[in-house]
Amino acid sequence: MAYSRKPTQAFRPESDSSRVRIHPGSFAQTSSQNRSNPQTNNKLLSLIALALVCAALLFTGNSKASAVGDLNKRGQGEMSYLFWTLYSAEFYTTPSNSERALKIEYYRSIDSQDLVNATKDQWSKLGYSSSNIQRWLKPLYAMWPNVEEGSTLTIRVAEDNVSRFYFDEQPIGTIQDKQFGEAFLAIWLSENTSEPLLRKQLLGLNK
Repeated sequence: MAYSRKPTQAFRPESDSSRVRIHPGSFAQTSSQNRSNPQTNNKLLSLIALALVCAALLFTGNSKASAVGDLNKRGQGEMSYLFWTLYSAEFYTTPSNSERALKIEYYRSIDSQDLVNATKDQWSKLGYSSSNIQRWLKPLYAMWPNVEEGSTLTIRVAEDNVSRFYFDEQPIGTIQDKQFGEAFLAIWLSENTSEPLLRKQLLGLNK
């Protein structure tokens, strides 16, 4: 799974001597020169077209980028509470398990405060110390947004145990604490998780 303005200056008309004047004759001469050099115009148009194509390709590539696109999916499952299915979760790893990621897609709108509080409760049930929990919660309060139906929140834990969060595939923050990533994934993957069925689905153990 943070971001002054000077008073607007009064408008002062420029003096005639500071204005750039374009004489009609100069424009006519320039236009005549351009018409007399069709090869130059064609090259210019080609360069503009190429730049537009490159920009479109770059935008398309970025819009399709995924925080887990280079990882392998181990498993997936859904989390339900009473009569509601709250979210679906997918677990990804590298072949060597050196990098891991958990991607959650929410089916309901949830306030960020509620998300953090639920995380706190799960860590308490897993037996983590109060000092560690408070240290880990601090960046989450500042980082996590409210989620809507269809929102995705992803954590990716790198080989060096640095954790990066993504909201709707866009990076929203990094946590350098080496213990954080393991503790966060433990909410779903620990043998002591409150959702053992979901754990099996995420680890691919229910096949």
